[in-house]
Amino acid sequence: MSEKTRIKIGLDFHGVITDNPDYFSSFTKEAIARGYEIHIITGGPADVVKNMLDDWNISYTTIFAILDFYNHLGKVKYFANGEFKVEETLWNTSKARYCEENAITFHIDDSVTYAQWFSTPFCYYESAEKRCCANSETKICLQDNPQQALDEIYKFAQHCL
Repeated sequence: MSEKTRIKIGLDFHGVITDNPDYFSSFTKEAIARGYEIHIITGGPADVVKNMLDDWNISYTTIFAILDFYNHLGKVKYFANGEFKVEETLWNTSKARYCEENAITFHIDDSVTYAQWFSTPFCYYESAEKRCCANSETKICLQDNPQQALDEIYKFAQHCL
């Protein structure tokens, strides 16, 4: 598979990986073994997410944390009670922008709020069903068989490349 057609999967952390870490441990190991990239795309912070990924044996290529990204740019406002704020449009568009800038092939997320900003194929994760829906015809089971799910993602991606 050439660099141009390399499959790059974006995975949301909170609500996707955290919903079924055992499954995503197998899923990400299989994806990496196939030569795919796994981009963990999360609100962050990256160091906390990294520790949990490592504890759960989740394989990944990189972590993109919205909080860390905007903190580096000086766009995070911190409050005395420990809370923080990033301007809502910046926050809501950052996953889509990251996917576009990094040529992510397929992104799985549990928040439809972000979907409207995506040009990258977006697969909405339904935790009750343990599946994601990319469109009305494409529903990928993310519960039992990581190899089959990755085969389906590959087939879907080939139509989009």
